[in-house]
Amino acid sequence: MRYDVGDWDKAVEVLGDAREVAIVTHVNPDGDALGSSLGASLGLRKLGKRTYPSWGTSPLSVPPNYLYLPGSDGFVQPAELPDADLWLALDCGAADRLGELEERTSRAQHVINVDHHAGNTEFGDLNVVVTGASSTAELVTRLLIDCGVDMDRDIATCLYTGIVTDTGRFQYSNTSPGVLHLAADLLAFDVPAAAIALEVFESSPFGYLKLLGRVLERAVLDEDAGFVYSWLTLEDLEVTKVAPEETEKVIDVVRSTRSAEVAALIKEQPDGTYRVSLRSKGPTSVGEIARVNGGGGHELAAGFTASSVDAATTAILSALGRRAVG
Repeated sequence: MRYDVGDWDKAVEVLGDAREVAIVTHVNPDGDALGSSLGASLGLRKLGKRTYPSWGTSPLSVPPNYLYLPGSDGFVQPAELPDADLWLALDCGAADRLGELEERTSRAQHVINVDHHAGNTEFGDLNVVVTGASSTAELVTRLLIDCGVDMDRDIATCLYTGIVTDTGRFQYSNTSPGVLHLAADLLAFDVPAAAIALEVFESSPFGYLKLLGRVLERAVLDEDAGFVYSWLTLEDLEVTKVAPEETEKVIDVVRSTRSAEVAALIKEQPDGTYRVSLRSKGPTSVGEIARVNGGGGHELAAGFTASSVDAATTAILSALGRRAVG
């Protein structure tokens, strides 16, 4: 047993016995979700399993920055996902984060829930939830090792991607000596770390620069609350020709000011709602703010959905102990 998780050994046993595994992750997947899913898929295939990685958005499309991941062309559209023996849910704090696949996951014979988010609802019949882990990719790496998977370059590339993205290139507070040792072990399989860093963190379409200009121009700072925020609209995306999945890094630019501890980027969605991405430099827990507003995430990186920009900022400022301004 690892991490003092009671279901760990049983999860390893169930994974070993399964013939087919549906591997599902949250909607709007990030590097950890994608890397964990593909790493698990490739690893379990080496044990002779049939695997079907997916997530609950139709049509499913891999973000351009992650197309380099080995096996990225093997994601299965939600409607084509078979009824496998086992469903492996990765990086999901709650079942509703599975989107279109939530109901099907609830009907699966076995569900292993592997996650590191605080507040995980433990929706699986086996739950491998370790809030002290750096990433879900860290947990998947350990599970694959315990299942007897012979690691290779492709698997290691996927898992390293999950770790390096969720630790913010090993800059966030979830970077421990243990995870650095694990990353080094993965790099030993000739993982192209420099190429990954370039593709994930420093590669964007030209229109992204124009989009940043729009977002930064309308940024608002509440110095008393230590809070900075901005927003982007569907019109911004249309004019700059930037895809929604290419906006993941914008929040990191907004949060870079030393004048604020908490940052938010509020993104208009096609259904008229607004997706709120939150970041904190600590000690404020944006995870708690998100959970109060029906969302979730980490203590220093989280999100929720709001009805408007004003509703989002009012909720955040309320949680920060102030009334919304102007």
